[in-house]
Amino acid sequence: MKLNTLTLLAASTVAFSTTLSSCLETPLPQTNGATQEQVEQESKDGLANAVASYMHGLISDDYTDIGYPQYMIIRDVLTADMPVLDPSYYYWYYYCTFLYMGDYAMQTYWWSYYNGLILDCNLLIKSCDRESATDAQNLATGCAYRAFTMFEMARMYEFKQTGTSLDAEYYDKLRGLTVPLVNENVTEEQSFNNPRAPFYEMYRFILTDLNVAEDALNRASSLNGLKTHATPGMVYGLKARVWLELATRFDRFPDDLETALAHEDEQYYDMLGDDYTLDPLGVKTANEAYQKAAEYARLAINQGYSVLTESEWHNPNTGFNSDCNSWIWLMSINSNNQMVTYYTWRSWVSYMCPEATYGLAHYSYNSCHCIDAALFERISSKDWRKTTWIDPDDFEAGEEVFNEKYADKVNLSYDEWQCYAPYVGFKFHPCNGDGSSSTAGNGVDIPLMRVEEMYFIEAEAKAHYEGLSSGVAALTSFLNTYRYTDGSYTSLAYNMDDFTEDLLKHKRIEFWGEGLVLFDFRRLGKAITRGYTGSNHPKAYQYNSIDGYVAPWSTLFIPRREANLNTAVLINPDPSSVSQTLKWSE
Repeated sequence: MKLNTLTLLAASTVAFSTTLSSCLETPLPQTNGATQEQVEQESKDGLANAVASYMHGLISDDYTDIGYPQYMIIRDVLTADMPVLDPSYYYWYYYCTFLYMGDYAMQTYWWSYYNGLILDCNLLIKSCDRESATDAQNLATGCAYRAFTMFEMARMYEFKQTGTSLDAEYYDKLRGLTVPLVNENVTEEQSFNNPRAPFYEMYRFILTDLNVAEDALNRASSLNGLKTHATPGMVYGLKARVWLELATRFDRFPDDLETALAHEDEQYYDMLGDDYTLDPLGVKTANEAYQKAAEYARLAINQGYSVLTESEWHNPNTGFNSDCNSWIWLMSINSNNQMVTYYTWRSWVSYMCPEATYGLAHYSYNSCHCIDAALFERISSKDWRKTTWIDPDDFEAGEEVFNEKYADKVNLSYDEWQCYAPYVGFKFHPCNGDGSSSTAGNGVDIPLMRVEEMYFIEAEAKAHYEGLSSGVAALTSFLNTYRYTDGSYTSLAYNMDDFTEDLLKHKRIEFWGEGLVLFDFRRLGKAITRGYTGSNHPKAYQYNSIDGYVAPWSTLFIPRREANLNTAVLINPDPSSVSQTLKWSE
């Protein structure tokens, strides 16, 4: 499992080189009959397509490598929300037992994948004239994707207190450090001495990229309208995510706000380029940051998106496999992708769609994902999302109940449905509901951002800067308008902690399988609880983190080869051993 040094050193290079060779969907331009300007524009369009296509590009031969979607799966696996029914054919078990969370291949893949995407973004950004209206769409795509990547890395690699013995040894040394900043101007020589950026610098860098992207889209001569590329809704949505992250941080840790304010006017890193400046955050309180989160969430909502209806959610042919008006940003597995043409069971559909007969989630292998039993029991019977998963009370109730509640939501007969088990989820479906052929079923769209997330961000932010009652009203309105069959949702939140817990519960239900809620657990310091009486997590996977802290296994390990090459970088501790102390036993 552990990579040798040469393999580690090659990982990022492989990730980068394979991206351009296999993901460039627009052919390289031919000069016959074309002006130099046309040739250059086609090259930029090709680079923009390469950035978008990188999301479903592969960087390794590992069975779990299905491009970015594998990281969506892993993030949910790292929480308690997505237990596997039977781990016998389960390729994500390393992320469930926490035995290999240090300098091993799977951690290297994360680092290589993210850095490969940043390299592609930098190529695209460098090719664009920042003042050109013609280049503006491509510039926005490069900056938005780079901001997204740096934001994910900042959230996943920053070491935060775990409530374990790791804190005393590492927290003071690593406090507030994210990952090294890299833009289009950083040279190879400079990258060998590039320290991890402090959070206040990193978030200014991210927001600067998003500001550039927003401005570029506003002055673009034309927009391509592709949801795989930058759109105003996507940029506003990313800003809403970033501001909520900062607001929560400043709210929970006022010292971090003071630190950020103390460095607000500083410029950093000559290596970023003489003419490269970082925009200030421009807020002085946590409430101002919450207000910005709500503002950008509402701007995203107002781009014309609509919330998924019950029929759209549960459609067995198009539900969560095809672009719809709820989706702000997506990735698309096209007909040329390896997951369609070659890999069959090594695909998103294989791992996430139990109806696919060729997949590991099929009852032939039973590596299907379930919802956590304790979470499921907290879903109201009036919440129509509940029938996304098999209710244990319904499983033995007979065919009449199946016909009444589930038959129109799955491409399965009653006898086939009975081959599964309670809590199995049928949220995602093969393309057109075709689970018999991988070349037909694997070519799906996958949501990266939905408008529903913006409603949750707005509600949470309002609770803080407008008052608890405002947040409760926003959440109540969303659930009774869009998710409860009879408008019966009533909040029992008497304080902010109650409200936050209830909102997080509904985010866990809403975004199950979409790889989002681990960020909320880390942001809010919420406990991840897999071990309890009646748990449906396999016994070997029952670990509980400590409330008020971040689960140690959720902080990614920076590969040692990065420290060998980049002498200024500090790496995170291996959380494997301390995670074992959190294993639950009755």
